[in-house]
Amino acid sequence: MKLGLAALLLLAPFAIAAGQRPADRIALDRLHDSLRALTPFDTAALRTEYRTLSGHAPSIRAPLTTLQSGLVALRLGELGADADFGEALASLRRATRLESDWPAPWYLLGVAASRRAAWEQADPLALGNRVGVGTLEHAAEYYAKALSADPGYARAAIALGGLVLSLHDTALYAGALNALRRAGRAGRSPDVLLALGRVERAAGESDSAIAAFEAARAARGPGALELLEIARTRLASGQPEGPSAYFEGASADDSAAVAEYRADLTPIATESELAEFDASLGAARADFLRHFWLERDRAELRGEGERLQEHYRRLSYARRNFALTLSRRFYGSADAYRSGSTELDDRGVIYVRHGDPAERLHPFVFGLMPNETWRYDRADGDLLFHFSSGSDENGGGDLYDYRLVESVLDLHGASDAPVDQLLLSRQSLSPVYGRMLNWGHYGAGRSRARERGIGQASIAFGTTTDSYELQFAHRLSVAANLIAIGREAGRPIGHFVFALASPDSAPPLRGGGSYAVRVRLAVIDGAGQAFATVDTVVAVRAPARLEPGQYLLGRAQLPLPPGTWDWRAAVQIGEDAGAVLPRDTVRVAAAGGRLSLGDLALGVVGASAIWLPSPVDTAYMTPFGIVREGSELELYYEATGASPAARYAHEIAVYRLKGEPAVAERRPVVRVGFSEAAGDSVIRARRTLQLQRLKPGRYLVEVRVSGPDGLSDARRREIMVIPIRSLRAASSSRRTPPD
Repeated sequence: MKLGLAALLLLAPFAIAAGQRPADRIALDRLHDSLRALTPFDTAALRTEYRTLSGHAPSIRAPLTTLQSGLVALRLGELGADADFGEALASLRRATRLESDWPAPWYLLGVAASRRAAWEQADPLALGNRVGVGTLEHAAEYYAKALSADPGYARAAIALGGLVLSLHDTALYAGALNALRRAGRAGRSPDVLLALGRVERAAGESDSAIAAFEAARAARGPGALELLEIARTRLASGQPEGPSAYFEGASADDSAAVAEYRADLTPIATESELAEFDASLGAARADFLRHFWLERDRAELRGEGERLQEHYRRLSYARRNFALTLSRRFYGSADAYRSGSTELDDRGVIYVRHGDPAERLHPFVFGLMPNETWRYDRADGDLLFHFSSGSDENGGGDLYDYRLVESVLDLHGASDAPVDQLLLSRQSLSPVYGRMLNWGHYGAGRSRARERGIGQASIAFGTTTDSYELQFAHRLSVAANLIAIGREAGRPIGHFVFALASPDSAPPLRGGGSYAVRVRLAVIDGAGQAFATVDTVVAVRAPARLEPGQYLLGRAQLPLPPGTWDWRAAVQIGEDAGAVLPRDTVRVAAAGGRLSLGDLALGVVGASAIWLPSPVDTAYMTPFGIVREGSELELYYEATGASPAARYAHEIAVYRLKGEPAVAERRPVVRVGFSEAAGDSVIRARRTLQLQRLKPGRYLVEVRVSGPDGLSDARRREIMVIPIRSLRAASSSRRTPPD
């Protein structure tokens, strides 16, 4: 040792009065820090000094001696010479009995109890899911008593705040807040104010939390960590100033703040996104985060900043409602998912990724452990998540730890529950539960397999993605298509054509006047990035009376680059009526080069949206391809890459589709062929197809254009011929790209 241990203890300038003064406490803290510099090579000397101090004869200095022995024993435990910290706990308890109004013994007793809890949790032979939790709760009591003796004891306040938050037990917040508020008023330490603000926020006191963080910032000076805490609180409570503080703090290279930013991203970010975050510095880190959240806004058809704000609202809600109050999570071979989280149960994992479910059930069924099922209403297919507490042969767990299971038949205790009650309790979620209960032996078996498949797919999707899909109180009936045809300002364009009607329940469309239809559209590349978006309002004129089955038709457009892209869209009227459409694909033909056909525009006069590609051409567009038996079908298409003055052969054929999956018959029921010279590099063609020979059913319209060099291109589109009166619709079109 560079300095003898006895000399180290003698250098501690204690002047003990009736109560320990701040100067004495500071000296003791310095001694504590000095002892922490000792290494395992010093354990023999430490042990000797501990025996000397422990055997000291009682005197007026006994409380100090006892406290010193507790400090030495604490360091012995940290060095592994007293692994269970029994000697430290015994010495420090004696010190608190000798001088109960001194803050230091209570604080050090809390430190020793925390170390003891870590030792308990590391013991593989200790059984249970709450090993060490009781000891940690005692440690929190000791820190609070230290603050009761001296509200200005910063170390005790910081330790209390961190420990209470780590226990995730909301019942502890009230007592901790009282102690921390006194500490905040007493010392105005920036770290104490940070601890106070974090507990205030966890307890739902957003305004008080922000005040504490602002005070910490004033005391320390501008800091990234304080800015992040202010941003977290404002974002979680929906305050508009949150994003600016969030990005401002992200640009600082403060290691503590950077670690907190990363921790907030971890529940939803991919490994590659986290690696990109780790590689960014300073302003580049803030730029990465702006891009990270903006891409999620655009892909979910949201306004800028909505996804960021929702993320922190979800984190706050999940930590209050789905926190784990356990110290261990045991997994069994039958567990469907292993999050590894020690903060949130599986409900919290799903909630942070996907938000509020459309329907949440937690029914009581005799024999079942407490359980829940969540249904998410998604345009691409509903998600079903089953959560079960407790444990049985289907997997490990605890009554306070809800785990994902694949099927309601896997809920813990399901083997002892009445099957009919179990399935009836979920019948509102999906028709599959009625089939599992009421169909025959083979039908019920197929339904059970389907229900499990839904659960497996939901878990696989729900635990690897995140979403913030638009939701509407009243769902419109909407059909839509993105048709890539034509050019404006030298660029290819896509036409979003939609038809919408009211559902039978609570119809928002009643006919008459003009409707302002909000259209949101995002075109997405292979990396999941929304590279083209539109958010505009289309005015649609409605007839005086809107009959059942009658649609309003409209069109919006946006420029698109050549390629094959995914797209998703939402259509909305007013604040609470609309629909999100399933994801689909569009192929945009390249300009120049080889001959290439764009999409086929199909429609019926009077029941289609209209686009004027040129002063002499009209394209009729319908999103659903349904035509009345015996009507005339308008067809418009364009081909790029033509050689001016060269002749091109056009062949239009209509094939009947049969079977499932549908297969086209070999011989067409309608065929039209002609040859024309190209006027320029773009061929425009419009034809009217007579459908008198077509009986009700499904058909495939195929257009093929061939050049003099033998090269050709073809496009196809399916239509449905139905024996009903023609659709009547109001239509609207936009000739210019929306802002």
